[in-house]
Amino acid sequence: MKDIERNLKQALHRCEPSAGFADRVLAQLAEERPQTIPMRTNVFHLPVVRWAVAAVVLISIGIGLAYRAHERRVEEARALAARQQVMIALRITGSKLRLARQKVRAVESGEGKTEKSL
Repeated sequence: MKDIERNLKQALHRCEPSAGFADRVLAQLAEERPQTIPMRTNVFHLPVVRWAVAAVVLISIGIGLAYRAHERRVEEARALAARQQVMIALRITGSKLRLARQKVRAVESGEGKTEKSL
């Protein structure tokens, strides 16, 4: 274990670079670096991109409004169906109440027969 540590210490010890090392690195960087640095343009400054973004925003708003209108129509249709069901239930209840009232009046006036079912 001690040999490994000693070998690592020797391999990783600090040493001074050779003469002219910094100059060689800078020269190599100058050769590798492109002479003109491309300028990054903000894509939102291009008119085509602005119009495309505006179109996407407007289409999104339109789709949202159309979906909301569709939901409103569906909800109104459900409400109308529920209202019709309530009206039918009220008519049935009213007719049963009239029938029950007639039977009660018939029993009170002594006319008649008592029926077990309404």
